[in-house]
Amino acid sequence: MRPDMYKVIVERPRHWKASDAQADRLRNDFDGPMQLGMRAGHGKPWLNENLAPLRRYLRAQVGRPWNKVYSEISAGIDRRNTVQQHIYEHIADFIAIDVTSAAFAQRVRRCYQELYVDPRTGLIRVNKEHRAWRREQIERREQEQVQLVARRRILNDRTVLMRLDDLWFEVTLAELPAPRAVQIEGRSKVVLERRYDIVLRRPINRNEDASDRGRVYGSSDLYAVSKRQLSKRELKAHGLRSTTGPPTEQRGAQDHS
Repeated sequence: MRPDMYKVIVERPRHWKASDAQADRLRNDFDGPMQLGMRAGHGKPWLNENLAPLRRYLRAQVGRPWNKVYSEISAGIDRRNTVQQHIYEHIADFIAIDVTSAAFAQRVRRCYQELYVDPRTGLIRVNKEHRAWRREQIERREQEQVQLVARRRILNDRTVLMRLDDLWFEVTLAELPAPRAVQIEGRSKVVLERRYDIVLRRPINRNEDASDRGRVYGSSDLYAVSKRQLSKRELKAHGLRSTTGPPTEQRGAQDHS
């Protein structure tokens, strides 16, 4: 391993600071707090690692004992240095180290990494199932999208038709309250108001179940206010059926699969 590997991996200009959406909203809200920190709304800096050299190095070690390879990495990358220590966190992105001997074939098949350490020999091996795993993940996401389309019809930005427990409902959506700043004991605090989601069947705020709501409702800022079961005439008008075999919709959006 080249002695300046850590420089090749981490020593390059950082990306622009990631945006802090919540602070950004407060900064642009005229009714928001009168004072904000200088960095509020501007996010925080984050490392811009070039991990390709690490990936190439590990792939070049196929067939060698992992213990020796790890010793070489440790000799060139100092764990006492915060930036260099961060490189160790990415090693597991490329090689599966803790593959147990029990049910060995099945465990390797589930690994997403390109490489793995053979627990029987301690040698680095190529994960031949790597491409199959990636293909499986893509197919799973595609299948989820197909199922979602099968149980949802968007009428407008505030009304959707959803199949819940194998029955079709008209669901009315509304926007969740935006974060607001309040003064508590002389200090400003951001409050996220909660609203009851009739489909999820629990109180939520903008931070809770955001990705699921974005996928089901089309926006993570929306929640279900009410629902009404469609009549037979409405089902016919929309080209829907009240029963379609096993409820693939799961407890559908109730568990917001």
